[in-house]
Amino acid sequence: MSAKTYTLPEKDGHTVSFSEHGNPKGPAVLSFHGGPGSKSKPRHAERFDLSKHRVILFDQRGCGKSTPVGRLENNTTDDLLGDAERIREQLGIDKWFVAGGSWGSTLSLLYAIKCPERTRGILISAVFLADRDSVAWAMEDEKGVVRLMPDVWAKRIDFFKRFNIKLETQSEDILKAFDNATPEQQKEIAAEVQDWENNLFSALSSVSRKNPEDITEDDIVSVRIAMHYGMNHEFISENFILENAAKIENTPAIIVHGRYDVLCPLQKAYELARKLKNAELIIATSSGHRLTAEGETIQKMAFDGFLEKHAD
Repeated sequence: MSAKTYTLPEKDGHTVSFSEHGNPKGPAVLSFHGGPGSKSKPRHAERFDLSKHRVILFDQRGCGKSTPVGRLENNTTDDLLGDAERIREQLGIDKWFVAGGSWGSTLSLLYAIKCPERTRGILISAVFLADRDSVAWAMEDEKGVVRLMPDVWAKRIDFFKRFNIKLETQSEDILKAFDNATPEQQKEIAAEVQDWENNLFSALSSVSRKNPEDITEDDIVSVRIAMHYGMNHEFISENFILENAAKIENTPAIIVHGRYDVLCPLQKAYELARKLKNAELIIATSSGHRLTAEGETIQKMAFDGFLEKHAD
Protein backbone atom coordinates (compact mmCIF):
# COMPACT_ATOMS: atom_id res chain seq x y z
CA MET A 1 0.00 0.00 0.00
CA SER A 2 1.42 3.37 -0.98
CA ALA A 3 1.89 6.11 1.58
CA LYS A 4 -0.15 9.29 1.59
CA THR A 5 1.67 12.50 2.48
CA TYR A 6 0.11 15.57 4.09
CA THR A 7 1.12 18.82 5.74
CA LEU A 8 -0.30 20.62 8.73
CA PRO A 9 -1.24 24.27 8.23
CA GLU A 10 1.62 26.60 9.16
CA LYS A 11 1.81 27.44 12.87
CA ASP A 12 4.44 29.45 14.78
CA GLY A 13 6.51 29.67 11.60
CA HIS A 14 6.56 25.88 11.08
CA THR A 15 4.92 23.63 8.48
CA VAL A 16 4.88 19.98 9.55
CA SER A 17 4.95 17.06 7.11
CA PHE A 18 3.32 13.73 7.95
CA SER A 19 2.45 10.53 6.15
CA GLU A 20 0.00 7.66 6.44
CA HIS A 21 0.97 4.03 5.76
CA GLY A 22 -0.72 0.64 5.72
CA ASN A 23 -4.35 -0.33 6.16
CA PRO A 24 -6.56 2.79 6.40
CA LYS A 25 -9.22 0.72 8.18
CA GLY A 26 -6.82 -0.70 10.76
CA PRO A 27 -6.09 0.57 14.27
CA ALA A 28 -4.15 3.83 14.09
CA VAL A 29 -0.59 4.10 15.41
CA LEU A 30 1.33 7.36 15.64
CA SER A 31 5.09 6.70 15.47
CA PHE A 32 7.44 9.37 16.85
CA HIS A 33 10.93 9.36 15.33
CA GLY A 34 14.14 9.62 17.34
CA GLY A 35 16.60 12.41 17.84
CA PRO A 36 15.83 15.14 18.65
CA GLY A 37 16.75 16.24 15.16
CA SER A 38 16.25 13.08 13.12
CA LYS A 39 13.36 12.39 10.72
CA SER A 40 10.78 9.74 9.95
CA LYS A 41 11.98 6.75 7.91
CA PRO A 42 10.16 3.91 6.11
CA ARG A 43 11.46 1.38 8.64
CA HIS A 44 9.49 3.18 11.36
CA ALA A 45 6.32 2.04 9.60
CA GLU A 46 7.72 -1.35 8.64
CA ARG A 47 8.08 -2.43 12.26
CA PHE A 48 4.29 -2.90 12.13
CA ASP A 49 2.17 -5.24 10.02
CA LEU A 50 0.97 -2.76 7.41
CA SER A 51 -1.65 -5.17 6.09
CA LYS A 52 -3.43 -4.78 9.43
CA HIS A 53 -2.44 -1.43 10.89
CA ARG A 54 -2.70 2.24 9.97
CA VAL A 55 0.63 3.88 10.80
CA ILE A 56 1.19 7.63 10.86
CA LEU A 57 4.69 9.10 10.75
CA PHE A 58 5.65 12.76 11.00
CA ASP A 59 8.78 14.83 10.71
CA GLN A 60 9.15 16.89 13.87
CA ARG A 61 9.63 20.65 13.60
CA GLY A 62 12.72 21.60 11.63
CA CYS A 63 13.36 17.98 10.57
CA GLY A 64 13.05 16.02 7.33
CA LYS A 65 10.36 17.43 5.07
CA SER A 66 9.00 19.82 7.70
CA THR A 67 9.93 23.43 7.01
CA PRO A 68 11.82 25.63 7.55
CA VAL A 69 14.50 22.97 7.95
CA GLY A 70 16.57 23.52 11.08
CA ARG A 71 14.39 26.24 12.59
CA LEU A 72 14.93 26.38 16.38
CA GLU A 73 12.42 29.10 17.24
CA ASN A 74 9.09 27.75 18.53
CA ASN A 75 10.61 24.30 18.52
CA THR A 76 9.98 22.70 21.91
CA THR A 77 8.75 19.39 23.23
CA ASP A 78 5.30 20.85 23.92
CA ASP A 79 5.19 22.12 20.33
CA LEU A 80 5.86 18.60 19.05
CA LEU A 81 3.11 17.13 21.23
CA GLY A 82 0.76 19.86 20.02
CA ASP A 83 1.57 18.96 16.41
CA ALA A 84 0.74 15.32 17.16
CA GLU A 85 -2.70 16.40 18.39
CA ARG A 86 -3.23 18.51 15.29
CA ILE A 87 -2.41 15.50 13.12
CA ARG A 88 -4.93 13.37 15.02
CA GLU A 89 -7.60 16.01 14.57
CA GLN A 90 -6.85 16.53 10.87
CA LEU A 91 -7.11 12.78 10.21
CA GLY A 92 -10.30 12.49 12.26
CA ILE A 93 -8.89 9.85 14.60
CA ASP A 94 -10.57 9.62 18.00
CA LYS A 95 -7.99 7.46 19.78
CA TRP A 96 -4.73 5.89 18.67
CA PHE A 97 -1.67 4.02 19.82
CA VAL A 98 1.63 5.88 20.22
CA ALA A 99 5.01 4.37 19.45
CA GLY A 100 8.68 5.21 19.19
CA GLY A 101 12.23 4.34 20.12
CA SER A 102 14.77 6.39 22.09
CA TRP A 103 13.63 10.06 21.85
CA GLY A 104 10.52 8.63 20.18
CA SER A 105 9.83 6.70 23.39
CA THR A 106 10.14 9.94 25.37
CA LEU A 107 7.56 11.67 23.19
CA SER A 108 5.24 8.65 23.26
CA LEU A 109 5.21 8.64 27.05
CA LEU A 110 4.79 12.42 27.26
CA TYR A 111 1.91 12.34 24.77
CA ALA A 112 0.18 9.57 26.74
CA ILE A 113 0.58 11.55 29.98
CA LYS A 114 -0.74 14.72 28.34
CA CYS A 115 -3.57 13.03 26.37
CA PRO A 116 -4.50 9.82 28.22
CA GLU A 117 -8.05 9.93 26.86
CA ARG A 118 -6.64 9.79 23.29
CA THR A 119 -4.12 7.02 23.93
CA ARG A 120 -5.16 3.41 23.37
CA GLY A 121 -1.75 2.00 24.17
CA ILE A 122 2.01 2.64 24.20
CA LEU A 123 4.59 0.72 22.14
CA ILE A 124 8.16 1.81 22.87
CA SER A 125 11.76 0.63 22.69
CA ALA A 126 15.22 1.83 23.77
CA VAL A 127 13.59 3.90 26.49
CA PHE A 128 14.96 7.39 27.19
CA LEU A 129 13.28 9.28 30.05
CA ALA A 130 15.11 12.58 29.42
CA ASP A 131 16.13 12.83 33.08
CA ARG A 132 19.40 14.42 34.17
CA ASP A 133 20.78 11.12 35.43
CA SER A 134 20.41 9.51 32.00
CA VAL A 135 21.93 12.50 30.20
CA ALA A 136 24.84 12.73 32.62
CA TRP A 137 25.56 9.00 32.26
CA ALA A 138 25.78 9.23 28.49
CA MET A 139 27.15 12.72 27.90
CA GLU A 140 28.81 14.28 30.95
CA ASP A 141 29.81 12.02 33.81
CA GLU A 142 33.35 10.64 33.68
CA LYS A 143 32.07 7.80 35.86
CA GLY A 144 29.33 7.01 33.36
CA VAL A 145 29.51 5.19 30.04
CA VAL A 146 32.99 6.66 29.49
CA ARG A 147 34.27 3.74 31.57
CA LEU A 148 33.27 1.47 28.71
CA MET A 149 34.50 3.78 25.95
CA PRO A 150 37.63 5.59 27.24
CA ASP A 151 39.29 5.64 23.82
CA VAL A 152 36.27 7.27 22.15
CA TRP A 153 35.87 9.64 25.09
CA ALA A 154 39.47 10.80 24.79
CA LYS A 155 38.90 11.85 21.18
CA ARG A 156 35.73 13.62 22.26
CA ILE A 157 37.57 15.61 24.91
CA ASP A 158 40.23 16.56 22.32
CA PHE A 159 37.41 17.86 20.11
CA PHE A 160 35.98 19.87 23.02
CA LYS A 161 39.37 21.49 23.63
CA ARG A 162 39.80 22.43 19.97
CA PHE A 163 36.49 24.27 19.92
CA ASN A 164 36.49 25.63 23.47
CA ILE A 165 33.58 23.46 24.57
CA LYS A 166 33.03 22.83 28.27
CA LEU A 167 31.68 19.49 29.43
CA GLU A 168 29.01 21.01 31.67
CA THR A 169 27.71 23.43 28.99
CA GLN A 170 28.47 21.32 25.93
CA SER A 171 25.14 21.69 24.11
CA GLU A 172 25.16 25.47 24.33
CA ASP A 173 28.87 25.64 23.49
CA ILE A 174 28.49 23.38 20.47
CA LEU A 175 25.73 25.63 19.10
CA LYS A 176 28.02 28.63 19.59
CA ALA A 177 30.85 26.75 17.86
CA PHE A 178 28.60 26.19 14.83
CA ASP A 179 27.81 29.90 14.67
CA ASN A 180 31.51 30.82 14.63
CA ALA A 181 32.70 28.02 12.33
CA THR A 182 33.54 27.85 8.65
CA PRO A 183 31.54 25.37 6.55
CA GLU A 184 34.42 22.89 6.82
CA GLN A 185 34.55 23.29 10.60
CA GLN A 186 30.79 22.82 10.85
CA LYS A 187 31.21 19.44 9.19
CA GLU A 188 33.98 18.56 11.61
CA ILE A 189 31.82 19.54 14.59
CA ALA A 190 28.85 17.51 13.36
CA ALA A 191 31.04 14.47 12.69
CA GLU A 192 32.58 14.64 16.16
CA VAL A 193 29.20 14.96 17.87
CA GLN A 194 27.74 12.05 15.94
CA ASP A 195 30.82 9.89 16.50
CA TRP A 196 30.27 9.83 20.25
CA GLU A 197 26.60 8.86 20.24
CA ASN A 198 26.83 6.52 17.24
CA ASN A 199 29.52 4.48 18.95
CA LEU A 200 27.16 3.92 21.88
CA PHE A 201 24.39 2.44 19.75
CA SER A 202 25.78 -1.08 19.88
CA ALA A 203 28.19 -2.59 22.36
CA LEU A 204 29.01 -5.31 19.83
CA SER A 205 30.18 -3.09 16.95
CA SER A 206 33.70 -1.91 16.27
CA VAL A 207 34.45 1.74 16.99
CA SER A 208 34.01 3.85 13.86
CA ARG A 209 34.50 7.50 12.99
CA LYS A 210 32.81 9.67 10.38
CA ASN A 211 34.74 11.51 7.72
CA PRO A 212 33.78 15.21 7.95
CA GLU A 213 33.72 15.32 4.14
CA ASP A 214 30.77 12.91 4.23
CA ILE A 215 28.70 15.10 6.54
CA THR A 216 25.59 16.53 4.87
CA GLU A 217 23.50 19.59 5.60
CA ASP A 218 20.91 17.22 7.11
CA ASP A 219 23.56 15.99 9.56
CA ILE A 220 24.39 19.55 10.61
CA VAL A 221 20.69 20.37 11.04
CA SER A 222 20.19 17.21 13.11
CA VAL A 223 23.05 18.05 15.46
CA ARG A 224 21.95 21.67 15.86
CA ILE A 225 18.41 20.63 16.81
CA ALA A 226 19.74 17.99 19.22
CA MET A 227 21.94 20.61 20.92
CA HIS A 228 18.99 23.04 21.10
CA TYR A 229 16.98 20.42 22.97
CA GLY A 230 19.98 19.37 25.05
CA MET A 231 20.74 22.87 26.33
CA ASN A 232 17.09 23.16 27.37
CA HIS A 233 17.01 19.76 29.11
CA GLU A 234 14.64 18.58 26.39
CA PHE A 235 12.10 21.13 27.72
CA ILE A 236 11.08 18.56 30.35
CA SER A 237 11.22 19.08 34.11
CA GLU A 238 13.41 16.68 36.06
CA ASN A 239 11.98 13.16 36.51
CA PHE A 240 8.72 14.30 34.90
CA ILE A 241 7.87 10.97 33.29
CA LEU A 242 8.40 8.76 36.34
CA GLU A 243 6.70 11.29 38.62
CA ASN A 244 3.65 11.35 36.32
CA ALA A 245 3.56 7.64 35.50
CA ALA A 246 0.44 7.22 37.67
CA LYS A 247 -1.51 9.08 34.96
CA ILE A 248 -0.84 6.20 32.54
CA GLU A 249 -0.47 3.31 34.97
CA ASN A 250 -3.51 1.53 33.52
CA THR A 251 -2.74 2.31 29.87
CA PRO A 252 -1.65 -0.85 28.04
CA ALA A 253 2.05 -0.64 27.23
CA ILE A 254 4.78 -2.80 25.79
CA ILE A 255 8.45 -1.96 26.25
CA VAL A 256 11.32 -3.55 24.31
CA HIS A 257 14.79 -2.73 25.60
CA GLY A 258 18.22 -4.11 24.80
CA ARG A 259 20.02 -5.88 27.63
CA TYR A 260 23.28 -4.26 26.52
CA ASP A 261 22.03 -0.75 25.85
CA VAL A 262 24.95 1.33 27.09
CA LEU A 263 23.52 4.64 25.85
CA CYS A 264 20.28 4.28 27.83
CA PRO A 265 20.82 1.45 30.34
CA LEU A 266 18.01 -1.01 31.05
CA GLN A 267 17.52 0.27 34.62
CA LYS A 268 15.30 3.18 33.54
CA ALA A 269 13.03 1.00 31.39
CA TYR A 270 12.80 -1.41 34.30
CA GLU A 271 11.83 1.39 36.72
CA LEU A 272 9.20 2.63 34.28
CA ALA A 273 7.71 -0.84 33.78
CA ARG A 274 7.39 -1.30 37.54
CA LYS A 275 5.29 1.87 37.76
CA LEU A 276 2.92 0.85 34.96
CA LYS A 277 0.42 -1.79 36.08
CA ASN A 278 -0.55 -2.74 32.54
CA ALA A 279 2.93 -2.85 30.95
CA GLU A 280 5.06 -5.73 29.70
CA LEU A 281 8.84 -5.33 29.53
CA ILE A 282 10.63 -7.50 26.98
CA ILE A 283 14.42 -7.61 27.28
CA ALA A 284 16.15 -8.19 23.93
CA THR A 285 19.16 -10.18 25.07
CA SER A 286 21.44 -9.58 22.06
CA SER A 287 20.62 -5.88 21.58
CA GLY A 288 22.10 -2.56 22.58
CA HIS A 289 20.42 0.80 22.00
CA ARG A 290 20.12 -0.19 18.35
CA LEU A 291 18.21 -3.44 18.10
CA THR A 292 19.97 -6.36 16.44
CA ALA A 293 18.17 -8.36 13.74
CA GLU A 294 17.03 -10.70 16.50
CA GLY A 295 15.83 -7.72 18.55
CA GLU A 296 13.92 -6.27 15.61
CA THR A 297 12.18 -9.64 15.08
CA ILE A 298 11.28 -9.78 18.76
CA GLN A 299 9.96 -6.22 18.62
CA LYS A 300 7.85 -6.78 15.52
CA MET A 301 6.28 -9.92 16.96
CA ALA A 302 5.68 -8.19 20.29
CA PHE A 303 4.14 -5.11 18.71
CA ASP A 304 1.91 -7.18 16.42
CA GLY A 305 0.70 -9.31 19.31
CA PHE A 306 0.12 -6.23 21.46
CA LEU A 307 -1.96 -4.53 18.78
CA GLU A 308 -3.97 -7.68 18.11
CA LYS A 309 -4.78 -7.88 21.83
CA HIS A 310 -5.65 -4.24 22.42
CA ALA A 311 -7.05 -3.07 19.07
CA ASP A 312 -10.62 -4.04 19.83
